[in-house]
Amino acid sequence: MEIGLAEALRALQEELAAAELEAAGQPVRLHVETINLDLQVAVTNSREAGGGARFWVLSADGKAARDTAVTHTVSLQLKAETPTGGRVRTGTDDGGQLPLADD
Repeated sequence: MEIGLAEALRALQEELAAAELEAAGQPVRLHVETINLDLQVAVTNSREAGGGARFWVLSADGKAARDTAVTHTVSLQLKAETPTGGRVRTGTDDGGQLPLADD
């Protein structure tokens, strides 16, 4: 299965948004400041009309896309923020504490 680089980044955004929603009401509040992401990608140059160079995230089996492919590791440092430029937060806004473990 071929997954484009843009599709992989979109999926990451969706997962972070889902985590933020799912954490509502939880006693722990976290924020995402920096995301370090390393991806193995194949760069292909398709000979089809309008093809050009494309970046594909390699699947778990490490197979590259069709055509001629060169593989690279792409390291991205991303900063998660809300549409208004604020921090992405997971958890409640009440500053809840972790419950202590019973001895």
